[in-house]
Amino acid sequence: MDALVNAAIWTLLLMVPCAGLTVAGALLWRRWRSAATAMIALGFTATFLGLASSLFATYKTHAVLAELTSAPQAQQDTFFVVAHYHFHLATLGLLGMWAAAVGTLWHVTLHR
Repeated sequence: MDALVNAAIWTLLLMVPCAGLTVAGALLWRRWRSAATAMIALGFTATFLGLASSLFATYKTHAVLAELTSAPQAQQDTFFVVAHYHFHLATLGLLGMWAAAVGTLWHVTLHR
């Protein structure tokens, strides 16, 4: 139970600012339609999705470990999803952060 409370706290601390940056990136793109602002908006959106998927994978893994003896087929399915797709979604978040950073620097240098 303590692990779920810690995960909920981390969800709040990480997801809320990331969601705010995603909305801010979308609003920035609506104001200045350029490739730089599109990189910012899409980068923060990808980061938000990667972070959300990694936190969801933590919950799913905890649920499987808590019910280790009840449903072996469900365990294999969940572990397959977590093991095979978590890396791609985490990579999406990492690439999104890089795209948002490069887009922000590009946008700032254009509008100095």
